[in-house]
Amino acid sequence: MSEHLPAVSVVIVTWNCAALVDACMRSLQQHAGVVEYEVIVVDNASADGTAAHVAKTWPAARLIANGENTGFARASNQGIAAARHELVCLLNPDTELIEADTLQRMVQRMTDHPDIAMSGVRLVFADRSHQVGDGGHLPSVAAVLAHATLLTRLSPRRFRGLFLQDGCARPPFEAVGWVCGACTLVRKSAVARAGGLDESYFMYGEDIEWGCRFNRLGERVAYLPDITIVHHQGGTQKNTGLPPTRWIDGMARMFHDHHDGRHWTLFRYALAAGFGLRALLYALRGDSGSRGAEMRAYARHMFALKRPDSP
Repeated sequence: MSEHLPAVSVVIVTWNCAALVDACMRSLQQHAGVVEYEVIVVDNASADGTAAHVAKTWPAARLIANGENTGFARASNQGIAAARHELVCLLNPDTELIEADTLQRMVQRMTDHPDIAMSGVRLVFADRSHQVGDGGHLPSVAAVLAHATLLTRLSPRRFRGLFLQDGCARPPFEAVGWVCGACTLVRKSAVARAGGLDESYFMYGEDIEWGCRFNRLGERVAYLPDITIVHHQGGTQKNTGLPPTRWIDGMARMFHDHHDGRHWTLFRYALAAGFGLRALLYALRGDSGSRGAEMRAYARHMFALKRPDSP
């Protein structure tokens, strides 16, 4: 029963996002459900007064104010270390809970399935369309090829690609390779065994590496397809100055490290061809606007990408 659920620590890493964190915190108040929780905000030296705003507006939250921007991974690890409870929910400030009892349902699922070490939920855009990248399978060569050739679109249950396709996972959960760090529920005991987020990843790719490491060490990672939250993707990175292809660099490094440098050429050219194929399909549909332009930019970036261990 929900009244017997364990308490949960919610860790929110902020950087120049006072308005976003307000919406996130309000949604948490409205849709947490019947579950006890604490909120820990780790601010990465925001220049817009986010830390002071949180301290004033959300006094119940525990605030950790860093003197410099340490990156998402290190700040998240700080929050996990400070958490008082066994269950810790990493929640991006650019997310909003939209369904009743969201946090309660997540905790209930982990309680019902104690073998799950880490879980994530279905992410959607503000218009409620599915957000590709909320979870995925282990980055095997077969997964790369299935993604590049669009086989995952044609038969997502048969062909497992890099990213989960909407509707391919079934409740109560699907075992996956990784889940998006925008909303991740994890057990501190599992973190003690497998380690926290890899702090050498400053931004992008650290959540994929984390999930794959958990899998490699025998810790179950699960995707909860029937629990949905809004993720205003990129809301916390708009003022970073990072190029829109930065996520590709993080995934490329993760693939390279996961395979100890093997299959790099295949990965690079397969993804470049896959992005090119998508750009062509957009053009054939008469839709060569922003999405088509993105795919072309991604393809060019992949063709030019150097091995992560190159000088």
